[in-house]
Amino acid sequence: MERFEKQLSKAYKRFAPLAQSYYYTFSRPSVTVGGTPTVIFLGNHSSGKSSLVNWILGAPPVQDTGVAPTDDGFTVIIYGENEEDIVGPAAVARLPEEFRAMEPLGPSFLQHLKVKVRNREMLKRVNIVDSPGMIDSAAAESQRDYDFNETVRRLAQLCDMVFFLFDPEKPGTTGETVNVFSTCLRGAEFKLRVLLNKCDAFTSLYDFARAYGTLCWNLSRVLRTKDLPKIFTTYSGEERNTAQGGMDLTDFNRHRKEFLDTFSNPSDRRADNVFAAAYADFAGLSMRMRVVNNAARKMRKLTMRHLLVGSATAVLSGCLTALVTAFTMDANLFEFSARGLLAWIAGGTVAALACLASSVWSRISVRKLRASLAQKVDDIFTEEHRNQTAIGTFDDLRQRWGGIRTETADIIDHAPLSLPIFAERKRAALDRFTSGLLDALTKSSRQA
Repeated sequence: MERFEKQLSKAYKRFAPLAQSYYYTFSRPSVTVGGTPTVIFLGNHSSGKSSLVNWILGAPPVQDTGVAPTDDGFTVIIYGENEEDIVGPAAVARLPEEFRAMEPLGPSFLQHLKVKVRNREMLKRVNIVDSPGMIDSAAAESQRDYDFNETVRRLAQLCDMVFFLFDPEKPGTTGETVNVFSTCLRGAEFKLRVLLNKCDAFTSLYDFARAYGTLCWNLSRVLRTKDLPKIFTTYSGEERNTAQGGMDLTDFNRHRKEFLDTFSNPSDRRADNVFAAAYADFAGLSMRMRVVNNAARKMRKLTMRHLLVGSATAVLSGCLTALVTAFTMDANLFEFSARGLLAWIAGGTVAALACLASSVWSRISVRKLRASLAQKVDDIFTEEHRNQTAIGTFDDLRQRWGGIRTETADIIDHAPLSLPIFAERKRAALDRFTSGLLDALTKSSRQA
């Protein structure tokens, strides 16, 4: 695995200038070789995220807990022999290299980022990210002072597993939860594990059935998959056989152990996640290059046509003006005289004006073409992927295209397209590397 991660780290550095030329942002701009897997806990307010983290890590508690919201930011808990807390912009520097992808979220987010270094045995195998609870504010216009959805999206991309917690009292979904499921976790469903927490609070099987059914119904409304993910039933604290109301917890204990086994062994998930993130990054860049290169070729072709037509028009109009002026003034263009010079000046002036008019016309035409191409990016995408359509892999490409479509259209419409020399050759090299990713991962796994 480390060999594969080294290859990826070199590849990200190699293709970084190319990505910059196409205004493309890698979701994971670097890979920490031999890095520790990372999991994130998401969920509604008071669903028991921090309590679950404290139970997993053991005493003394790492996170504050309570019925009311206890934290408005994200906490990353990592291993270290010297325990410390780092808050704000300095926290990113203490984290693994992958977390540099969070820096573009800006100072407002960094003020809500905390890193806790703790000497716990579990943290040698996994990093933990605890998140603020998702709530619906009383005023619709109220919102956090940082982009919460974008933060969750980036963390979900970085983390190797995503645990989403619900509790019996609030098995429904808040507005923020709907946004997270429908936008932030799109494409990361393979990492998602849903936990119905606090199951030791059920007083009867009837209460459990109602809460479980409500949760399934709410999930079916926000997930874009036909099948629901597996739902683990868990609770924090020491294992018990009966709940407060006397309900048997035997099956819940089995599920809780299954959750702990899944949580404690995320290394395989890290390999899957690193591969999936790298493949999505490089395949997305290739897709961006195909579409932008296609648009750039069309604009270059129109510009060259205008250049040729404009140049020919300028030369012809200039010569014609010079001839007419010379004929009118009874001058010889090929003899040095004041009248001949005046005729040439007249011809040159008309030619210059024709060039200026042609340049303005060309700019207006190219501007209209750019706007038209930006509106037709889907047609360009289809044109560039005819072969994939023929072999039946178009649906997967279209899903990936949906993530970069809007930004690509904006680039075609507004950004200066100073494309690199030999752009198609570089794209072919990128495609060859991307197609060899799975072979490289397989070979590295065998050697490990």
